[in-house]
Amino acid sequence: MSRTADYTIQGFIYQFIITFHKLLTSTDDAEITVEGIVEDIDIHTPSGQEAVQCKYHESKQKFTLSTIYKPVLQMLCHYKKYPTANIKYRLHAHFPNETVGSEKILTKAELDAILASQAADLKTYINELTGFKDGDEFLKRFKIEFGASLTDTERAVIVCLSNEGFTTEDATEIFYPNAIHAIAELSIQHDEQKRKIKKVSFLNELKKIKKTAISRWTKELQDYTKFLKQRRKQIGELLNNNSRKRAVILDANYITDFERNIPLLIQDYVTKYNSKIQLNRCPVFSLICNEDMLNNIWKSLDHKKLTLERGLVAGTFNSVRFLRDPLKVIKDGTIEFKLKLCNHENEFDSIVNEAGFDDIIIISDQDFLFESKIGYNIEKLKTQEINEIKYLLSLTSVL
Repeated sequence: MSRTADYTIQGFIYQFIITFHKLLTSTDDAEITVEGIVEDIDIHTPSGQEAVQCKYHESKQKFTLSTIYKPVLQMLCHYKKYPTANIKYRLHAHFPNETVGSEKILTKAELDAILASQAADLKTYINELTGFKDGDEFLKRFKIEFGASLTDTERAVIVCLSNEGFTTEDATEIFYPNAIHAIAELSIQHDEQKRKIKKVSFLNELKKIKKTAISRWTKELQDYTKFLKQRRKQIGELLNNNSRKRAVILDANYITDFERNIPLLIQDYVTKYNSKIQLNRCPVFSLICNEDMLNNIWKSLDHKKLTLERGLVAGTFNSVRFLRDPLKVIKDGTIEFKLKLCNHENEFDSIVNEAGFDDIIIISDQDFLFESKIGYNIEKLKTQEINEIKYLLSLTSVL
């Protein structure tokens, strides 16, 4: 990943952390909108509204006016449209050389310099502000707040969570990553009402989730390795229960180098969790991929001497055949097949209601209709890297 991409993701993460921090330090009657009227955070209270933009500039040691041209112009454009609204405009920015907690008030000369910019990427905003004469009033409502680094802001959030009654360990390893994941998911909702949150209700929902979120957003947090370790422990308690009936959904559009890695993953899983023929339940592997890729994986498993049930009768998928239990000869320690393999898009829906799964492990960033149904435990892992997947499933002890 390029450094530019790194900084872009870092900026999003900073925004989500600041959103959570402002939520934790808000009053019970405050309502926060994720991705609000001026991009990042809106805070509504009975006394008025605060519109906040977040900018993270760890790579820029020194604050310069040019680094904030765009957010100031965006706020100016909004103020021009709604000059009578009771809105305070805040730019929450991190620069390594600025004192955390300090503030800067723009001067009229600095605002004029911003409006005089000739930068091509700012032309739309400059044109929209043609004839704007109310700069003095805007400046009364605007200020820059210099915030802490990502690491220090994360620490502050953990302290706030501890003050809300969460243990430091749970706050660090479960509730903090889950909160950032939840806020990131809210940020992509098109319906503004779905992006509105209040402190009490958000924390109550957070307390209900006991599984550490593993996603593209939590991957960028400081303690990601610790989150993986915690999630591995949570899943391990289930996987070590021999009697549970499981499906594992694997997405070729998501997992890196799918066709090469998945046969090895399945082999390792079966070796660890389906070797005791008297105790173990035959796992279902449902692959999100085309039929040619599925057949290639089937061939690879066959080469590895892994017998499986594909559920095909004369080339047609038969759910009854697929769901049957393998024949076992306990005396000889032999079993008819060790796993079941199906095409997720064409076949999984026909068996999910009848299979009686206890657990469904999903390794994909897709959402599925069956996730909302009651009856099985869902373990969703949003990581594309095969080494992380194998670590979470306790198929390897190292990352």
